[in-house]
Amino acid sequence: MATATADKSFLKSLKTQLAEKSAEAERIAGTFKEENGAFVISTEQKSAYVKAVRDAQEIKGLIDAASGAADIGTYLDAPEGGTPAAAQHYGSPQPDAEFKSLGDMFVESDAYKRAAAAEFKDRPFIRAEMEGKSIFSLSAGTQTHQALGTGQELPLTELRRRKMHIRDLFPKARTKAAFLMGVRETGWVNNAAQVKERYAADGVSPATGADSDVFGRAPRSKLTLEPVMYPVAEIAHLIDSHKSILSDDSRLKSFINGRMIEGVKFAEDYDLLHSVGDGQKLTGLFNVPGVQQYTGDAKDKYSVQIRRAITKSLLAEYEPTGIVLSPTMWEHVEVEEDDTGAFRVALQVAVGATKQVWRINVVETTAMPDGKYLLGAFGMGAQLYDRENVSVTVSSENSDNFERGVITFRADERLSLEVPRPESFVLGTWTAPTP
Repeated sequence: MATATADKSFLKSLKTQLAEKSAEAERIAGTFKEENGAFVISTEQKSAYVKAVRDAQEIKGLIDAASGAADIGTYLDAPEGGTPAAAQHYGSPQPDAEFKSLGDMFVESDAYKRAAAAEFKDRPFIRAEMEGKSIFSLSAGTQTHQALGTGQELPLTELRRRKMHIRDLFPKARTKAAFLMGVRETGWVNNAAQVKERYAADGVSPATGADSDVFGRAPRSKLTLEPVMYPVAEIAHLIDSHKSILSDDSRLKSFINGRMIEGVKFAEDYDLLHSVGDGQKLTGLFNVPGVQQYTGDAKDKYSVQIRRAITKSLLAEYEPTGIVLSPTMWEHVEVEEDDTGAFRVALQVAVGATKQVWRINVVETTAMPDGKYLLGAFGMGAQLYDRENVSVTVSSENSDNFERGVITFRADERLSLEVPRPESFVLGTWTAPTP
């Protein structure tokens, strides 16, 4: 892949520069004079030597960052089965593994090949499923074709790196059920304490040594739970197209990956936040009872408001693992400067930057309004259950499609969101900082 080649070229260039700086430092060190068992170094020699070493250290840091970026890129291309962001571990697949998008699987399927061999005259019903991660394609604008002459369709370029969605913050499990029954924690009083082996007869006073002494009894804590039914909801949409698209493999793959799959994923992002549960729909985190609230203080900048919201989650004994905010507000957080003009949120902006703030992963999405943000312990406080992964169905058996030479694409998925510990999440409201 072009990106992988560029990464290798960049690493090779950095290693060459590191070797040059290392040689320069050794050359300068060779000019130091030794007198009476000590080195005599001039001011110019010291400055040149320190600069060469610092330059080498910076290049070494870039090499480490670029190597990390390559590992992340490999993870992002991996099939489903890796650990989610909530677990904070990023596995590396085998270097010789072959990765296929849903579009690749679709056009290579036996059903598609049989339909293509029949020149798509038998009104095919073709279905392909994608396990796990989203695949993305780059597409934009419209095309106008001249009436005469022969044209060549150029394939659209597939993006190598995928956009983070809200689901990537959750651990995920499979289910075969039509709905899930669980419990939601609504209260916890922790009375754990040290217990001595023996007490007096009243169970409180120190032991006397008499036969009336009793063994110590552990205090009783209180946990309040309520039963909750979590529905398995479906997210789906349709797109109609002329049947000629089936004859164009390159455009077909981009069409499936870029439009049908992403359409479901964008709707999923919104529903995981805002959906109002009615027994059949998910209950988004905005509407789950028990989620903590925090409104920022005008004296705090945006990044500080995030840190104070993190404290609310920590006081509830939950370690936040992710934050969801709008692209506009993430921009505000990233470009904040301190009194010296340095960025307040330190990121590796040069190579392999990872979206993190206060050590937690960031997902920026237009599903989050500019005035709000959500952070919490994704994994401890909630979990996704996939009943059916995103799949695409293609058929001409819809309305008058056959007469018009039209085919209908349908993308859908079925999933459920369990939120057993809502207090592990904090819904924040931004307050514009006072200049």
